[in-house]
Amino acid sequence: MMRFDEQVAVVTGAGAGLGRAYAIALAERGARLAIIDSGSGDSRCQSYAGAGLNKTARTLAELGADCLSFQLDVTDSQALKSAIETVLKRWGRIDIAINNAGIHTPVSFDSLSFEQWQRQLDVDLNGSFHLTKLVWPQMKRQNYGRIVMTAGASGLYGDMHETPYSTSKMALVGLVNSLAKEGRDYNISVNTLVPEALTAMTAHHLSPLVKPLFSTSSVNATLLYLCSSTACSGQHLLAAAGSVSHGMFVEFQPLRIVEDGCKPEVIAQRWDELYRAQPCHFHESGEEQVTAWARRSAAEHHVDIE
Repeated sequence: MMRFDEQVAVVTGAGAGLGRAYAIALAERGARLAIIDSGSGDSRCQSYAGAGLNKTARTLAELGADCLSFQLDVTDSQALKSAIETVLKRWGRIDIAINNAGIHTPVSFDSLSFEQWQRQLDVDLNGSFHLTKLVWPQMKRQNYGRIVMTAGASGLYGDMHETPYSTSKMALVGLVNSLAKEGRDYNISVNTLVPEALTAMTAHHLSPLVKPLFSTSSVNATLLYLCSSTACSGQHLLAAAGSVSHGMFVEFQPLRIVEDGCKPEVIAQRWDELYRAQPCHFHESGEEQVTAWARRSAAEHHVDIE
């Protein structure tokens, strides 16, 4: 059985929904928890910066988990820094960081204000940056770390009235792609989880017919795998309704056009040929993509780049 005994996990947005489910799942498998949320309430955990996280804290206490509770907004980098310092003073390490805090307010682009746009980025993207930046040095020192970013299907594919949400979530995918490479030599795995489960945030757009299908089971299982010593890194996992899948960005077979003949009219004329042309190609990095472009052109121009 996968266990997390003596490991320390920090979970943001832990007051409700999936953040609460993640904290409980980790506690049931022996982890020590530092739970963070901007909500308020009574707490049976030792609490800092407010009363905070009553429901989750009580459940963790009933499970016998060692935990700390922090009521703060993840956009407040100084408050977050103080919380992480407290965690390190208490336990001396941080093994797992789950960036789950997020907001979701559908709005048409016509009605979207810059303040709404900025708030979405501040919570979802910058909040994840702040926590990750704080735990990164400690994880490097201990030569171990597991970091999970919470993305969303709308970020991968887009949806109506979701431009700020989609933007912030897709930005996290880019963060994972590059940060995982920096963590490789320090045994720090960084991954994206794209979850969907029945919570207060999602209840309004799941039909009554399918709501029972969206339990937290597959989401929790995927999250626990990403927190484990056997976790992959630099990957994007989608989990919902009993399904777990692996997603990535791929390049379809390129359409080679002689440079002098490469005009917008040609692309328009050959779009059906270009769109989703097989086979697909996966590139490990942006540099690898650039190399692929160079090799294609070099071969046609009889240039040896090997």
